[in-house]
Amino acid sequence: MTRAAQLFAALALAAFSALAGAAATPDIPTPYVPSTDLNVDEMLRLAQVRPGDLVYDLGSGDGRIVIAAARDWGARGVGVELDSKLVAQSRERAQQEGVADRVSFQQGDVLKAPIGDATVVTMYLLTPLVERLKPRLLAELKPGTRIVAHEYGFSDWKADRHVQVSKNFYLYVVPASVAGKWKLALTLPAGVREYDLELTQRYQDVKGGARVAGGYLPAFEPRITGERVAFVLVDDNATYRFEGRVSTHLMEGVVRWGPGPRQQEGTWRAVRATAVTEG
Repeated sequence: MTRAAQLFAALALAAFSALAGAAATPDIPTPYVPSTDLNVDEMLRLAQVRPGDLVYDLGSGDGRIVIAAARDWGARGVGVELDSKLVAQSRERAQQEGVADRVSFQQGDVLKAPIGDATVVTMYLLTPLVERLKPRLLAELKPGTRIVAHEYGFSDWKADRHVQVSKNFYLYVVPASVAGKWKLALTLPAGVREYDLELTQRYQDVKGGARVAGGYLPAFEPRITGERVAFVLVDDNATYRFEGRVSTHLMEGVVRWGPGPRQQEGTWRAVRATAVTEG
């Protein structure tokens, strides 16, 4: 083998080894940049963390967000971090801060770690990883779960709230699914009034209306916040203001109508007929 051929073979072997190593290395698209203590507090404040919450920090680094959630806000916490050295450091810090009984740290990939029991999710990750996480967050988190992104939010999901205090923080509330057709029954003093309600949805933005024998009634001011839903129908010269909660196949709540502050009040219930894909 000539000297040139030997050099080419060596380079080829090195390239193959590098590719094989890259394939075996977990995907780490975000460098480790710890949040300042002030930024940690802003994230937890925006999420309105409470003692009953379970806070997951995806890409938890040295554990400071999870530890602060337990120490300062009385919550429980779970950190998911790829770097085993940072996981060990986090556990040591939790012991030092006296919160080891209320927090845990997992060494693993944020794209694979189970997150379904979280009530709050925090993340300081670059946009490509944030976007890859989005389908899992929407599919696995319960409606009403609060997601706070530090600096890098979702590209097409409008934040429920955006706060800028030194840095940018974005709050997203996981919405219940209301898209599809519903059989709506409105219980009034004069009896029950029925509607065919149809809604479309893109994250927390909802559109649609109700069909009745007399035509079509657009739904005004529709909104979905977690599992809470609200909309307005104008029918028979009355404005009906619906508020309620959503489960998988049922919406129900209170409806108010009439002039002035002393409005009349009734109940409503909607049973899902069909679901449609968000769009």
